Amino acid sequence: MFNEELTAIRKAEEDSDSMKREAKLEARKMVEQAKAEAEKIISDAEDEGNKTYNSLIQEGMNEADQEYDEAMEQARVDAKEMAEKAETKKDKVIDYIVERIVRSGVDS
Repeated sequence: MFNEELTAIRKAEEDSDSMKREAKLEARKMVEQAKAEAEKIISDAEDEGNKTYNSLIQEGMNEADQEYDEAMEQARVDAKEMAEKAETKKDKVIDYIVERIVRSGVDS
């Protein structure tokens, strides 16, 4: 009977050791799986961040291009208006210059 009890105790200790080993192995697997999932989450977040960054950069470039085109068009309109105003005053300026030349020639 003592041998049976001793055998049962040894068996229980072996089972306990086996369960501890299996639990440690399972814990390691769970930690590795959690690390892998965390790395994937980080990678996905970085990818999403890069997509958002690139999208915002492209949006900014498009907006800058549009503002540039609008500014250039406004500059063309302004230049055309200035040229038209200058054209209307050209005859007056020519007459004024001719008059000054004639007067300076007469006064000499």
